[in-house]
Amino acid sequence: MSMQTVLSYGGGRQTVAMCVLIVRGVLPKPDRIVMADTGREASSTWDYLSDHVQPLLASVGLSVEVAPHSLATVDLYAHNGDLLLPVYTESGKLPGYCSSEWKRDVVARHLRASGATSGEMWIGFALDEGRRIRAQERHGWARRYPLRESMLTTAGCVEVVKRHGMPEPPISSCWLCPNRRNEEWLRLTPDEFEQACRSDEELRAEDMERGGSGVWLHHSRKPLREADLTVREKAGTVRQCGLGMCFV
Repeated sequence: MSMQTVLSYGGGRQTVAMCVLIVRGVLPKPDRIVMADTGREASSTWDYLSDHVQPLLASVGLSVEVAPHSLATVDLYAHNGDLLLPVYTESGKLPGYCSSEWKRDVVARHLRASGATSGEMWIGFALDEGRRIRAQERHGWARRYPLRESMLTTAGCVEVVKRHGMPEPPISSCWLCPNRRNEEWLRLTPDEFEQACRSDEELRAEDMERGGSGVWLHHSRKPLREADLTVREKAGTVRQCGLGMCFV
């Protein structure tokens, strides 16, 4: 198969804006648009995809392909037993590798399974997210950042979407993501929040069984069920994973 241009769709404000720009002819049409199913993505992301993005892309003959979570080789823990989530500990915060394992690598395997092994991968990092940019090539795919080339910030992406008559996209992340702010925890459905609380308890119990002092999904280092989610955090507070494709 010849080299392809692929938009790595994360389900957030940035990649939704990229889809709008493609439909408007500001960006050229990629060959494919692919989203990884982490198995834990908040339902608001899927709802927005089906209600707004898929109909939008259908108007120009495109759609978002979903790469299944079964293509991930690890789940919550790496092969060496390390926890992949960027959880909070007594002394700090663990690095997060879940986005790389569940999203970046899954998309690469999905493409490889169809014979696509190299080309240009469009990533939805905006102008104000320069710290998230890493190596320019991964798995044979050269990375490109169309939003930065267009000088679009995250706020600018929201405006692009709204001007096209679409509602503001939700923040894309898993329902158990420790990088969630209080207002984002509150936006989960009751079922999703309950799942997150159970995961919080199970991860902490597992860590303590291994001799650790506990881990937490909430930055307060309290059980998620007990955390005060009504506390308003400072403007500009960001807890995004600098390595992966979440929130875009």
